[in-house]
Parts: sequence; C-alpha cells; structure tokens
Amino acid sequence: MFKGLGNLGNIASMVGKLQEIPQKMQELNEQMRQERVSASSSCNHVEVVMNGIGEVQSVTIAPEILGVGGGEVVSAETLEHAVRDATNAAGAAAKQLYASAISQLASDMDLNMPGVDGLLTSLTGGNG
Repeated sequence: MFKGLGNLGNIASMVGKLQEIPQKMQELNEQMRQERVSASSSCNHVEVVMNGIGEVQSVTIAPEILGVGGGEVVSAETLEHAVRDATNAAGAAAKQLYASAISQLASDMDLNMPGVDGLLTSLTGGNG
C-alpha cells in the first residue's frame, strides 16, 4: 500500500534543486557577462564582439572601407549590411554559448528534465 512512497525522497531532492535555480541562474548570467564571442561580416571588414548574454561590447570597422589610407569608400548600404551580418553571427554565437552553459548547469544539477535539449535548440535556432 505504501510502496509508492519510496519516491518521496526523489521528489524532495528535485524540489531542493529547483529552489537553487534562481541563484544558479544569477551566477550563470554574471559568468556569461564576462564571456566574449566575436564574429565578422562576410567581407571581413566589420567585427562585432558580444558578451555571453548577447550584449554588444564592441564594433570594429576596418578603416580602409571608410577611405582611410586611400581605400575605396563603400556605400552606406554595404556598411549597414556588413554590420548586420556580423551582429547576427555574433548573436548566434552568444545564444549557442548561453545554451551550452544552461545545458551544463542542468547536467551539473542533475536535472534530467525531458524536453530541455529541444527547448534549447529551438531558442538558439539550431537544427537539433
């Protein structure tokens, strides 16, 4: 009759772990603020650096595309496209870094929750 009560210890353990999540997430976010990812545009004239939570830390534009040193000045549209490409690529790298960190946190906390991998894949735009 009381055979099923053996799982109460597992439930109590899971509840304890779930109560740790807000603190662990705060620590993870602080760590991710210190991490850096970077990406360049396809033309390699623009580089964007972001932290692990997707905040832009710097944008570097190669001086030669602005006409410095006799380089050819590009159009505003070309420069905008390069900045957009580099920003999108850095954003994708930041999402992937963050998803990996969350996955590792869940693993470290032994939170075997069905669907977490699929959720992280959908959030990062991965293919699974």
